[in-house]
Amino acid sequence: MQLVKQENGQLKTTSKIVADVFGKTHKNVLLSIDAMKCSEQFRSLNFKASSYTSPQNKKLYCVEITRDGFSFLCMGFTGAKAAEWKERYINAFNEMENGLLGIDKRINDLKIEESSIKAAGRKWSAIGREIRSMKEIHVIKRKLLVNDVQMNFDY
Repeated sequence: MQLVKQENGQLKTTSKIVADVFGKTHKNVLLSIDAMKCSEQFRSLNFKASSYTSPQNKKLYCVEITRDGFSFLCMGFTGAKAAEWKERYINAFNEMENGLLGIDKRINDLKIEESSIKAAGRKWSAIGREIRSMKEIHVIKRKLLVNDVQMNFDY
C-alpha cells in the first residue's frame, strides 16, 4: 500500500489510508479530523475533501491530508502499533521529500548545464563568424593575387 503520494508538488496521504494502516474505522478517523482543535486556516491548508473508490466500485468520501495535517492528527494516536505506523509515515514522507529534492537538484543542474552549452554555442558562433570573415578576406586576397599575376603575364 502506498502510504504517501505526491500531488501538485505536495506530499499527501488520505484519511482512508490512515484508517487502514492504524487499524481504525474510517468513520472514526473522519470524526477525529472533525474534532481537532486547530485553526480554520490550518484545517483548510492541510485537510481537503476527496474521494476514493471502494472494492464495490463505489465512490466514497475521504480527506486528503498533508504532512503537517498527518502529524497533527496522529499525535493523538497511541499504542505500539500507532508508534510503528507513525514512524513508517514519517519515513515515507521523508523518502518522498528527499526524492523530490533530488529531482529539483537535477533540474537545477540541467539548467546550469544548458546555460553553459548556450554560452559555448555563442562562442562557437562568434568563432564561426570570425572564420567566415577571415575566409572571405582570404578569397578576396587570392583573387587579387590571381588578377595581379594575370596582369603581369598579359604584358
